[in-house]
Amino acid sequence: MANLKFRYLTIVLLLFVTTVVVHALQYSPDQDDEAGLADLQQVPMRVGEWQGEEFPLEERTYDILETRAIIHRSFRSFEGENAFLSVVHYHDTKVGFHQPEECLGGIGLKTEKTTKAISLRSGDETISFNLARVVSTHQNGKSLVYYFYKAGPFVGSNYMMMRLNIAANKMMRNDTKGSLIRISTELIPGRENNAETLLLGFLQDLFPYIEKSL
Repeated sequence: MANLKFRYLTIVLLLFVTTVVVHALQYSPDQDDEAGLADLQQVPMRVGEWQGEEFPLEERTYDILETRAIIHRSFRSFEGENAFLSVVHYHDTKVGFHQPEECLGGIGLKTEKTTKAISLRSGDETISFNLARVVSTHQNGKSLVYYFYKAGPFVGSNYMMMRLNIAANKMMRNDTKGSLIRISTELIPGRENNAETLLLGFLQDLFPYIEKSL
């Protein structure tokens, strides 16, 4: 009898835990664009030595991504170098993120993905995490793309870890934010290291705003 009671309590406990996790992972049906756009307004058009310029998106892109809280900007440095920034942000994370290599592959571009460990200064601290590194081949050449996710204190390229952190943040901190940050530049043959250095320099200037706003 005691063994049967223990099994019953175990099943009840498992059902309770499952219910809590499902509730944490489910998304609100209401799109909180106003709050999401307010978050992104903290990312300025001038980032260090980089000046940004907005690029419009088609309406269908907002429909596909299910948010209007998107940054889509080209940045130019004082030396004339270019980096492109895309941020897809959900103040109330209720949809799955579209991974950049899937989107690039969907429009017919060939991609090669690896990961890259980096360290960035953040105030008096150094934050280390992994970036996803994607080289895409298009009609006019190649592009280098770095991307990562942010969900509360989590920063990194691991999609599953990002989702688990979103669930934990929602349960423990009532924080439902989630973001995909993507930067890119053209790859010039023989000057691959220049593209790496350019993007990491841009990301170092950008990162304090990412930490603060997202």
